[in-house]
Amino acid sequence: MKIPGFHKADQWISRILSYPGMDKDTLAQKKIYWIASVAVTTMIFCLTLTYHIIFPQLRILIYYGLFLTLVFSQGIIFPIVLRPRGMNTLWMFIDQFLVAVATFIAILKMGGIPYSGGLIFVGLALVFFSLNFWKRTATISIYIVYVVTVILAGAFHPYLTVPPEMTPAVNISLYVINLLWISGFATAFVLSFISRRVKMEQLEAERLKELDEAKTKLYTNITHEFRTPLTIIKGMTELISEKPDQWLEEGLAKIELNTSILLNLVNHMLDLTRVEAGAMPVKMVRGDVNLYIKCIVELFESLAAGKQIRLVYKPCGREAVVDHEPEKLMQIITNLLSNALKFTQPSGRVEVCTKLKDDQTFEIRVADNGPGISEEHLPHIFDRFYRVGESGSVTMPGSGLGLALTRELVKLMQGTIDVESVPGEGAAFTVVLPATRTAPLIDMHEVAEITGRFSEMIPGKFRREDGVPSRKGPSGEKTSGEKPLLLIVEDNKDVVQYLCSLVENEYEVKVAYDGKQGVEKALAFVPDIILSDVMMPVMDGIAMLDRIKKDIRTSHIPVVMLTAKADIGSRLEGLERGADAYLAKPFHRKELLVQLKSLVDIRKKLRERYAPVSDLILPQELEFHREDDFMQRIRKVMMAHMDDDGFDIQMLCRHIAMSRTQLYRKFRYLTDRTIKEYLRTLRLHKARELLLDTDLSVSEAAYRTGFKNISHFSKVFKEEFHINPSEL
Repeated sequence: MKIPGFHKADQWISRILSYPGMDKDTLAQKKIYWIASVAVTTMIFCLTLTYHIIFPQLRILIYYGLFLTLVFSQGIIFPIVLRPRGMNTLWMFIDQFLVAVATFIAILKMGGIPYSGGLIFVGLALVFFSLNFWKRTATISIYIVYVVTVILAGAFHPYLTVPPEMTPAVNISLYVINLLWISGFATAFVLSFISRRVKMEQLEAERLKELDEAKTKLYTNITHEFRTPLTIIKGMTELISEKPDQWLEEGLAKIELNTSILLNLVNHMLDLTRVEAGAMPVKMVRGDVNLYIKCIVELFESLAAGKQIRLVYKPCGREAVVDHEPEKLMQIITNLLSNALKFTQPSGRVEVCTKLKDDQTFEIRVADNGPGISEEHLPHIFDRFYRVGESGSVTMPGSGLGLALTRELVKLMQGTIDVESVPGEGAAFTVVLPATRTAPLIDMHEVAEITGRFSEMIPGKFRREDGVPSRKGPSGEKTSGEKPLLLIVEDNKDVVQYLCSLVENEYEVKVAYDGKQGVEKALAFVPDIILSDVMMPVMDGIAMLDRIKKDIRTSHIPVVMLTAKADIGSRLEGLERGADAYLAKPFHRKELLVQLKSLVDIRKKLRERYAPVSDLILPQELEFHREDDFMQRIRKVMMAHMDDDGFDIQMLCRHIAMSRTQLYRKFRYLTDRTIKEYLRTLRLHKARELLLDTDLSVSEAAYRTGFKNISHFSKVFKEEFHINPSEL
């Protein structure tokens, strides 16, 4: 339990002693030293006042106490004034050395060890105090000083004179006082040491727990990143086995492409490990770095053109012949450019600029006008496997290793990397490297050779993609008009192609490449079922699912979440948001097809519930709550306009606030009837009810239910109930 007063005091001490970048262990040790300094200084000052009152004749003791107060007060002031340098072991050692010398002199002046009132024990307090030093050699040195002073005091004893004011009574009194405060100090120190040891064990336990959680997260993310390319490789292998004539050439190309993606991911992980272990060599060369960066940027021109993005390179106005590491600089710019092009929308702009500042530093800036990064995510953007997953915001695609590796490579080259971003306006990454000129020169032919050799480092998924093969059209969509409509929402075009090949015979297919497009197409086409990935740019699958299930126009559509995140937490999140099924990549295609078919078959249950018009009050059940509300609204509007023969679907759309297409597809999905058919049937049942329960004539019942043509009313009435209305 925390005592409020002590807790506030501890917070205040932490605030005045800490500085940016200080770790918990350093702060804890600094607090112990500072608190000990405050306690010792206060105690010595109080004892000195006491000596002055009780033993005014012992001036040496008073001077000694004032000197100790001055020395120990430095331990209070310096750690606050000089925060980053406040725990310098050297000046701490000098303080303790001065106290030891002062104690030795005071013992000699008072007549030696037996007549100094127990001052010899002050040296033990010094040894205890010095255990707070950062270096154990300083503690050992203080102990040696203490031993030397004791030996010298013993050696000088025969030659010393006891002052007359140092009577046996005074000596005994001082012994008692000094033994009491020194033993109290030793007890407090031991208790503090034990408490600190327990706290350190607790911190270590927490650290191990955090490390274990980090490892678990790391392994989860690694498997997550492997699942998508493995899905494509596995799927293409099956397609090649079944239809080699159709899929051999294209399937092998996709397998090779996704194999390179896996290899690139593994290389990133290995490079990170090598950098952190200090096992990655740095081979600097001297050359025109602007020319080298130009060669790298040119490798991305086809990708930028394919996405209709303007890629601009602005080198500094003069030649920049400085030292650089070609391979690592290639990786840095490749990762930054790849990210910029991924996030920038068509007709956007990506700019690479360089500056040579005062011949001291070389700056590389990669900026885009994409969606940007929100402020709370900026401090974590270089963390390993970190991605922005905020609902409704940009979700970082890729492995989450590129920026982490980029930061480590920049550090390896003695540089810095920063990011600036304004949400909605774009992001800019700035790399600053030292502009040294000591490495061996490299010529232009070698520059071309290096860029050619390392161009394969550009991940395959960043190269130009022309979409799904032309045999299905540029959008990957296939239409038949008679099949259930399936909306596929997936940002990886290879996965889209594979999914289309699986379902093309059973479904009419529409495709969206991110969650935002998915919502738009769901509202536009109102599909029978949606198959969606989770991790996507612009809007992730969970946010899309939430939007679809909360919108009355699309709430009835079953959604299958297809994702590489197979952990139970991700599954529960999807299911809690309303997902009807959750499949992990790589999936078994038969399982996917069965799952889709079973969800489409759910329409039968909905149609059995909503197709009949005889029951005007629908039972409320939690799973159908939204659809029950929708149907009741429809029926309420229809009943209110029962006698209006001019009432049509356009008027109904205005009352329900839905477009004709949205209302038609949703209503047809729920009832397997058109609105016109349903309204006519509802009117006929109402007319039958009037004929049975009232004295109205056939013509009156027809007029009250919106039929102005009596012969037409009689005809459709007989078709519905197999009896003439006049017979009722």
